[in-house]
Amino acid sequence: MKTIRELRRERGWTQFELALAVGVQPQTIYLWESGRRLPQVPQMRKLGEVFGMCSDDIALEPLVNRRGAARAVTRDGEASGARREEA
Repeated sequence: MKTIRELRRERGWTQFELALAVGVQPQTIYLWESGRRLPQVPQMRKLGEVFGMCSDDIALEPLVNRRGAARAVTRDGEASGARREEA
């Protein structure tokens, strides 16, 4: 499994180019690659499409909190220890 950053660099793309292909802002790519945010399901599907692979085969960076500590992320994208908001 390779990360978004590894896949992007293998293709020689900039964050801006990948952002255009996926339909997000370039800052969003930076946030995904730095582990500050996770792509949502539709964005993961688009990443898989853009990279020509199953989105399940894209490794996600561990989420990093504001203090720089990594948090584990479950397969469904939930961060362990993260608070859920009630609807």
